[in-house]
Amino acid sequence: MRAMTDPVSHAKSYPFPAPGRSYRFVNGAALPFEEAGFGRADFESQGRVPVLAAGSNQSHEQLARKYSVLTGHVEIPIQRAELADFDAVYAAHLAGYGSVPSTFHPSPGTAVTTYVLWLDDAQLNRMHETERNYTYDQLGNIRVEPDDGSAAIETAYIYSARVGCVNVGGAPIALAEIPARNRTLRAMTQPDILAYIRDRLEPGTDLDDFIRAHIDREDVRQARTAALSAEAIPLVFSRTEIGAF
Repeated sequence: MRAMTDPVSHAKSYPFPAPGRSYRFVNGAALPFEEAGFGRADFESQGRVPVLAAGSNQSHEQLARKYSVLTGHVEIPIQRAELADFDAVYAAHLAGYGSVPSTFHPSPGTAVTTYVLWLDDAQLNRMHETERNYTYDQLGNIRVEPDDGSAAIETAYIYSARVGCVNVGGAPIALAEIPARNRTLRAMTQPDILAYIRDRLEPGTDLDDFIRAHIDREDVRQARTAALSAEAIPLVFSRTEIGAF
């Protein structure tokens, strides 16, 4: 895992580097997926469930930070794929490390890049611990097309932002860093969305100082999240909530 830069630069780099291909996450490293020697039937027989990553969970660097607390061997098969009729947009809350995180939002005709994390029970429980401000949902009647040409996935699990997504002129904003075909939503980079929120809440404040304040102070982060959530666009699409965090 690459050493973390200073906290402000780290916040601006969300959703963090991803391999750009299917891979095996093995004890913090991104290894070739084709060496796994097993497929979806094996994942399911092991009790693994498919969880779709909307943002930083696509990144092996972020996964290394999240799973460093688990002892022993940690291996997760991860398929790069496209999710039809959705896009990855900015959630209306701030992460403790200073970024504006992501959530899925319906977008008819769009196919957004996602990564399918096949998680076992221990890995899923750890992921739940890191997904505060989200619900854990089952999403059915979908089409997820893995890059490796394997059969489409029609039911999977996602984390949905509890307060909805950032409202910019009445519309959600897609993550420019996450590729999508036929994208119809306006897209911004992480520095762009942070600057937008700064201009809305504390115009004239130096951007790095603005970010540092909500990294360092939970009360500031909560107040800013409350301001964002007051005008958030709710997530309205068919899903079954399994749990809230």
